[in-house]
Amino acid sequence: FLDAADFFLANGDRELHAQGLRALSNLAELDLQNRQVLRLLAYRLQQAGETQAALPILERVVELAPNEPQSHRDLGLALADSGQPQQAVDRLYKVVTGGWDARFADIELIALTELNAVVDRARRDGKPVDTGAIDPRLLRNLPVDVRVVLAWDADNTDVDLHVFDPNGEEVFYGHNLSYQGGAITRDATGGYGPEEFALKVAKPGKYRIEANFFGHRQQVLTTGTGLMLWLASGYGTPAQQDRRTTIRVKSERGERVAVGEFEVVAKP
Repeated sequence: FLDAADFFLANGDRELHAQGLRALSNLAELDLQNRQVLRLLAYRLQQAGETQAALPILERVVELAPNEPQSHRDLGLALADSGQPQQAVDRLYKVVTGGWDARFADIELIALTELNAVVDRARRDGKPVDTGAIDPRLLRNLPVDVRVVLAWDADNTDVDLHVFDPNGEEVFYGHNLSYQGGAITRDATGGYGPEEFALKVAKPGKYRIEANFFGHRQQVLTTGTGLMLWLASGYGTPAQQDRRTTIRVKSERGERVAVGEFEVVAKP
C-alpha cells in the first residue's frame, strides 16, 4: 500500500493523487489499534499535503499512547500546519512540561524550539496566541539557518542522525558539535526519536543527511521502520521553507541510508 501510494502521489496528477490517498487509506484498515501504522499513515498524509486528514488519525494515536511525548508533539505540529496555533502551542507545551520516560531524550527541548517558532509565526500573522500559562523564561524564538529533525515510527528503536557539511565534517552522536557550530541533540537510543541538528549560520555549499539504523528491542516489528525527515531552512523566520520526506528502511542492524541532500546558497 505504501509503495502504491508513493507511486501515485509522486506523479502530481490530481486524479492519481486521489488514487494515492485511497491506497494510503488501506493502512488504517489494517490495524486501528497499531499506533505505528497510524503514525506512518499520518506522516504520509502530511507529506502529501493532506494535514486535515491526518489530524483525526493523530488524535487517535494520542488516545492509544498518551504517555508517549511523540504522540502529543506530532499532533501539535499538525495543528500548527493546519492553522490552529493556539491548540498547537497548548499541545507542544504539554511535551515541554511532561515527565516522560528517559528513552525520549531531549524531546522537551526540541518541542520548546517548535513551540516558540509557532508563537512567533502567529505573532507575525497578526493572530497572537495566549501564552499566559507558559513560563515567560521559556518564551524566546531561536531562528537558525538550517534545522534537520529525524524521527521514526517504531518504539524502542535506535536510529542515528548523521549530517555532513560542506567542510566534509560529519556531525552525529559521537561528534555532536561541528567546526562551524552545527549541533545535534542527545542520542535517542529508544522510543521514536526525534534527533535534531541545528546550525545558526550555515556555510554555503552542499549538506548531506544520512540515517543509521542501529537496532531495536522489539519482538514484533513491521516489515520496515518508517523514517520521517523534516528539513527547514530559515527556521523561525518569515523566510522559513520546509521539506518533509518519509522513507522506509528494512530494520536490519547497521543499515545506513541517505535520507536527503540540500544546498545552502550564499546570501547576497
